[in-house]
Amino acid sequence: MNEQEYIDRLKKENKLLQDKLDKINSGKQKKRRFRWWLLKKSSVPIFGSRLKKSIGNAINEYKEYKTVSVDTVSDVSSSVIWRITRIGLFAFMVGVIPAAVLVFQTKLLMNQNKFIENQNSLVEADRRSSLVFVMDNVLGDLNEELKYKSVNSKNNISNTLQARIVSLSRAMKPYQYIEDGKLTNEKTSSERGQLLYSLIKSDLGEQSLSDIFYAGDFEYSDLKGVSFGRGVYLKYGKLNYSNLTNANMPAANLGNSELKNANMKKVNLSDADLKRARLMACNLKEAELSGANLTNANLSGADLSGADLSGAILWGAKLIDTNLSDVILDNAIVDKQDWIDYITDSLKLEGADDIEDRYKIKKQGKKQFMLIPKKKS
Repeated sequence: MNEQEYIDRLKKENKLLQDKLDKINSGKQKKRRFRWWLLKKSSVPIFGSRLKKSIGNAINEYKEYKTVSVDTVSDVSSSVIWRITRIGLFAFMVGVIPAAVLVFQTKLLMNQNKFIENQNSLVEADRRSSLVFVMDNVLGDLNEELKYKSVNSKNNISNTLQARIVSLSRAMKPYQYIEDGKLTNEKTSSERGQLLYSLIKSDLGEQSLSDIFYAGDFEYSDLKGVSFGRGVYLKYGKLNYSNLTNANMPAANLGNSELKNANMKKVNLSDADLKRARLMACNLKEAELSGANLTNANLSGADLSGADLSGAILWGAKLIDTNLSDVILDNAIVDKQDWIDYITDSLKLEGADDIEDRYKIKKQGKKQFMLIPKKKS
């Protein structure tokens, strides 16, 4: 190979290398142009046209005069603040709209759950109400059995029939029902109330009644405004959460009964036997309890505001957190000579200060003291 051929070959190789280099540079320029185009396009939504123009004016002004005027800086600053506000508003809308939709969906779900709960309660009410037919059969058998009882039986019934009544009382579970177009807040059982009232009025023997009350369940019974008459026998009755508002039952025997959280507002229990009765958190507002025997009764948390306890026996009664506002205690019997100081200073009961102002203690016998109204000066 002579020198000329060698030079030609080098020129060709040089040309090939130059073409490759040009191609690489061309690709880099395309990428650069693409990035610049992308930056220009994205700068408008990110920075906004106003902020972009303000920055451009500032840069051009600096290139030309090597300084930036106060007006240009103010324009850039105001554009930045305006843009931040716009972005914040956009972010707020992006955050609030999904949250609002979620809250709306949650509310719809809660309404749906409430609707399902209402339906279930109504189904339960229908099922419980069907037990009325069973009760009718049981009471029919009770009437037949009592009809042929001898004088010496004291109207006590067979253990078999007692067991049927106990089972029926337990099957009659409390439920919510529709009243005035709305589902009631509290559960109740009018069927239990009807069964209890029928048992009392059937002149059933006390031994059978005691056995039924002890083993049965009459909680949540609806006995609002019921008049049992004088001397009704309800010893050992489980009547927790029952509604006895305005019920008339003077001289009732409620010894050892359970009346926790029962609503007994304005109930008439004058001369009643409430020895060892559990009346915790019971509503006894304006109740008639004159002459009632509350020996060792548990009245913790009960509301006795406005109740008449004149002549009542409160010997050993538990009165923790009991409300005694405006209660009448004329001639009431207590077990401590310092009973007024005890409820005022130790228990700090509501209404105790008023009792201290109105009553004094008079000793009646061993461990027996009476509350006497103070003479008005």
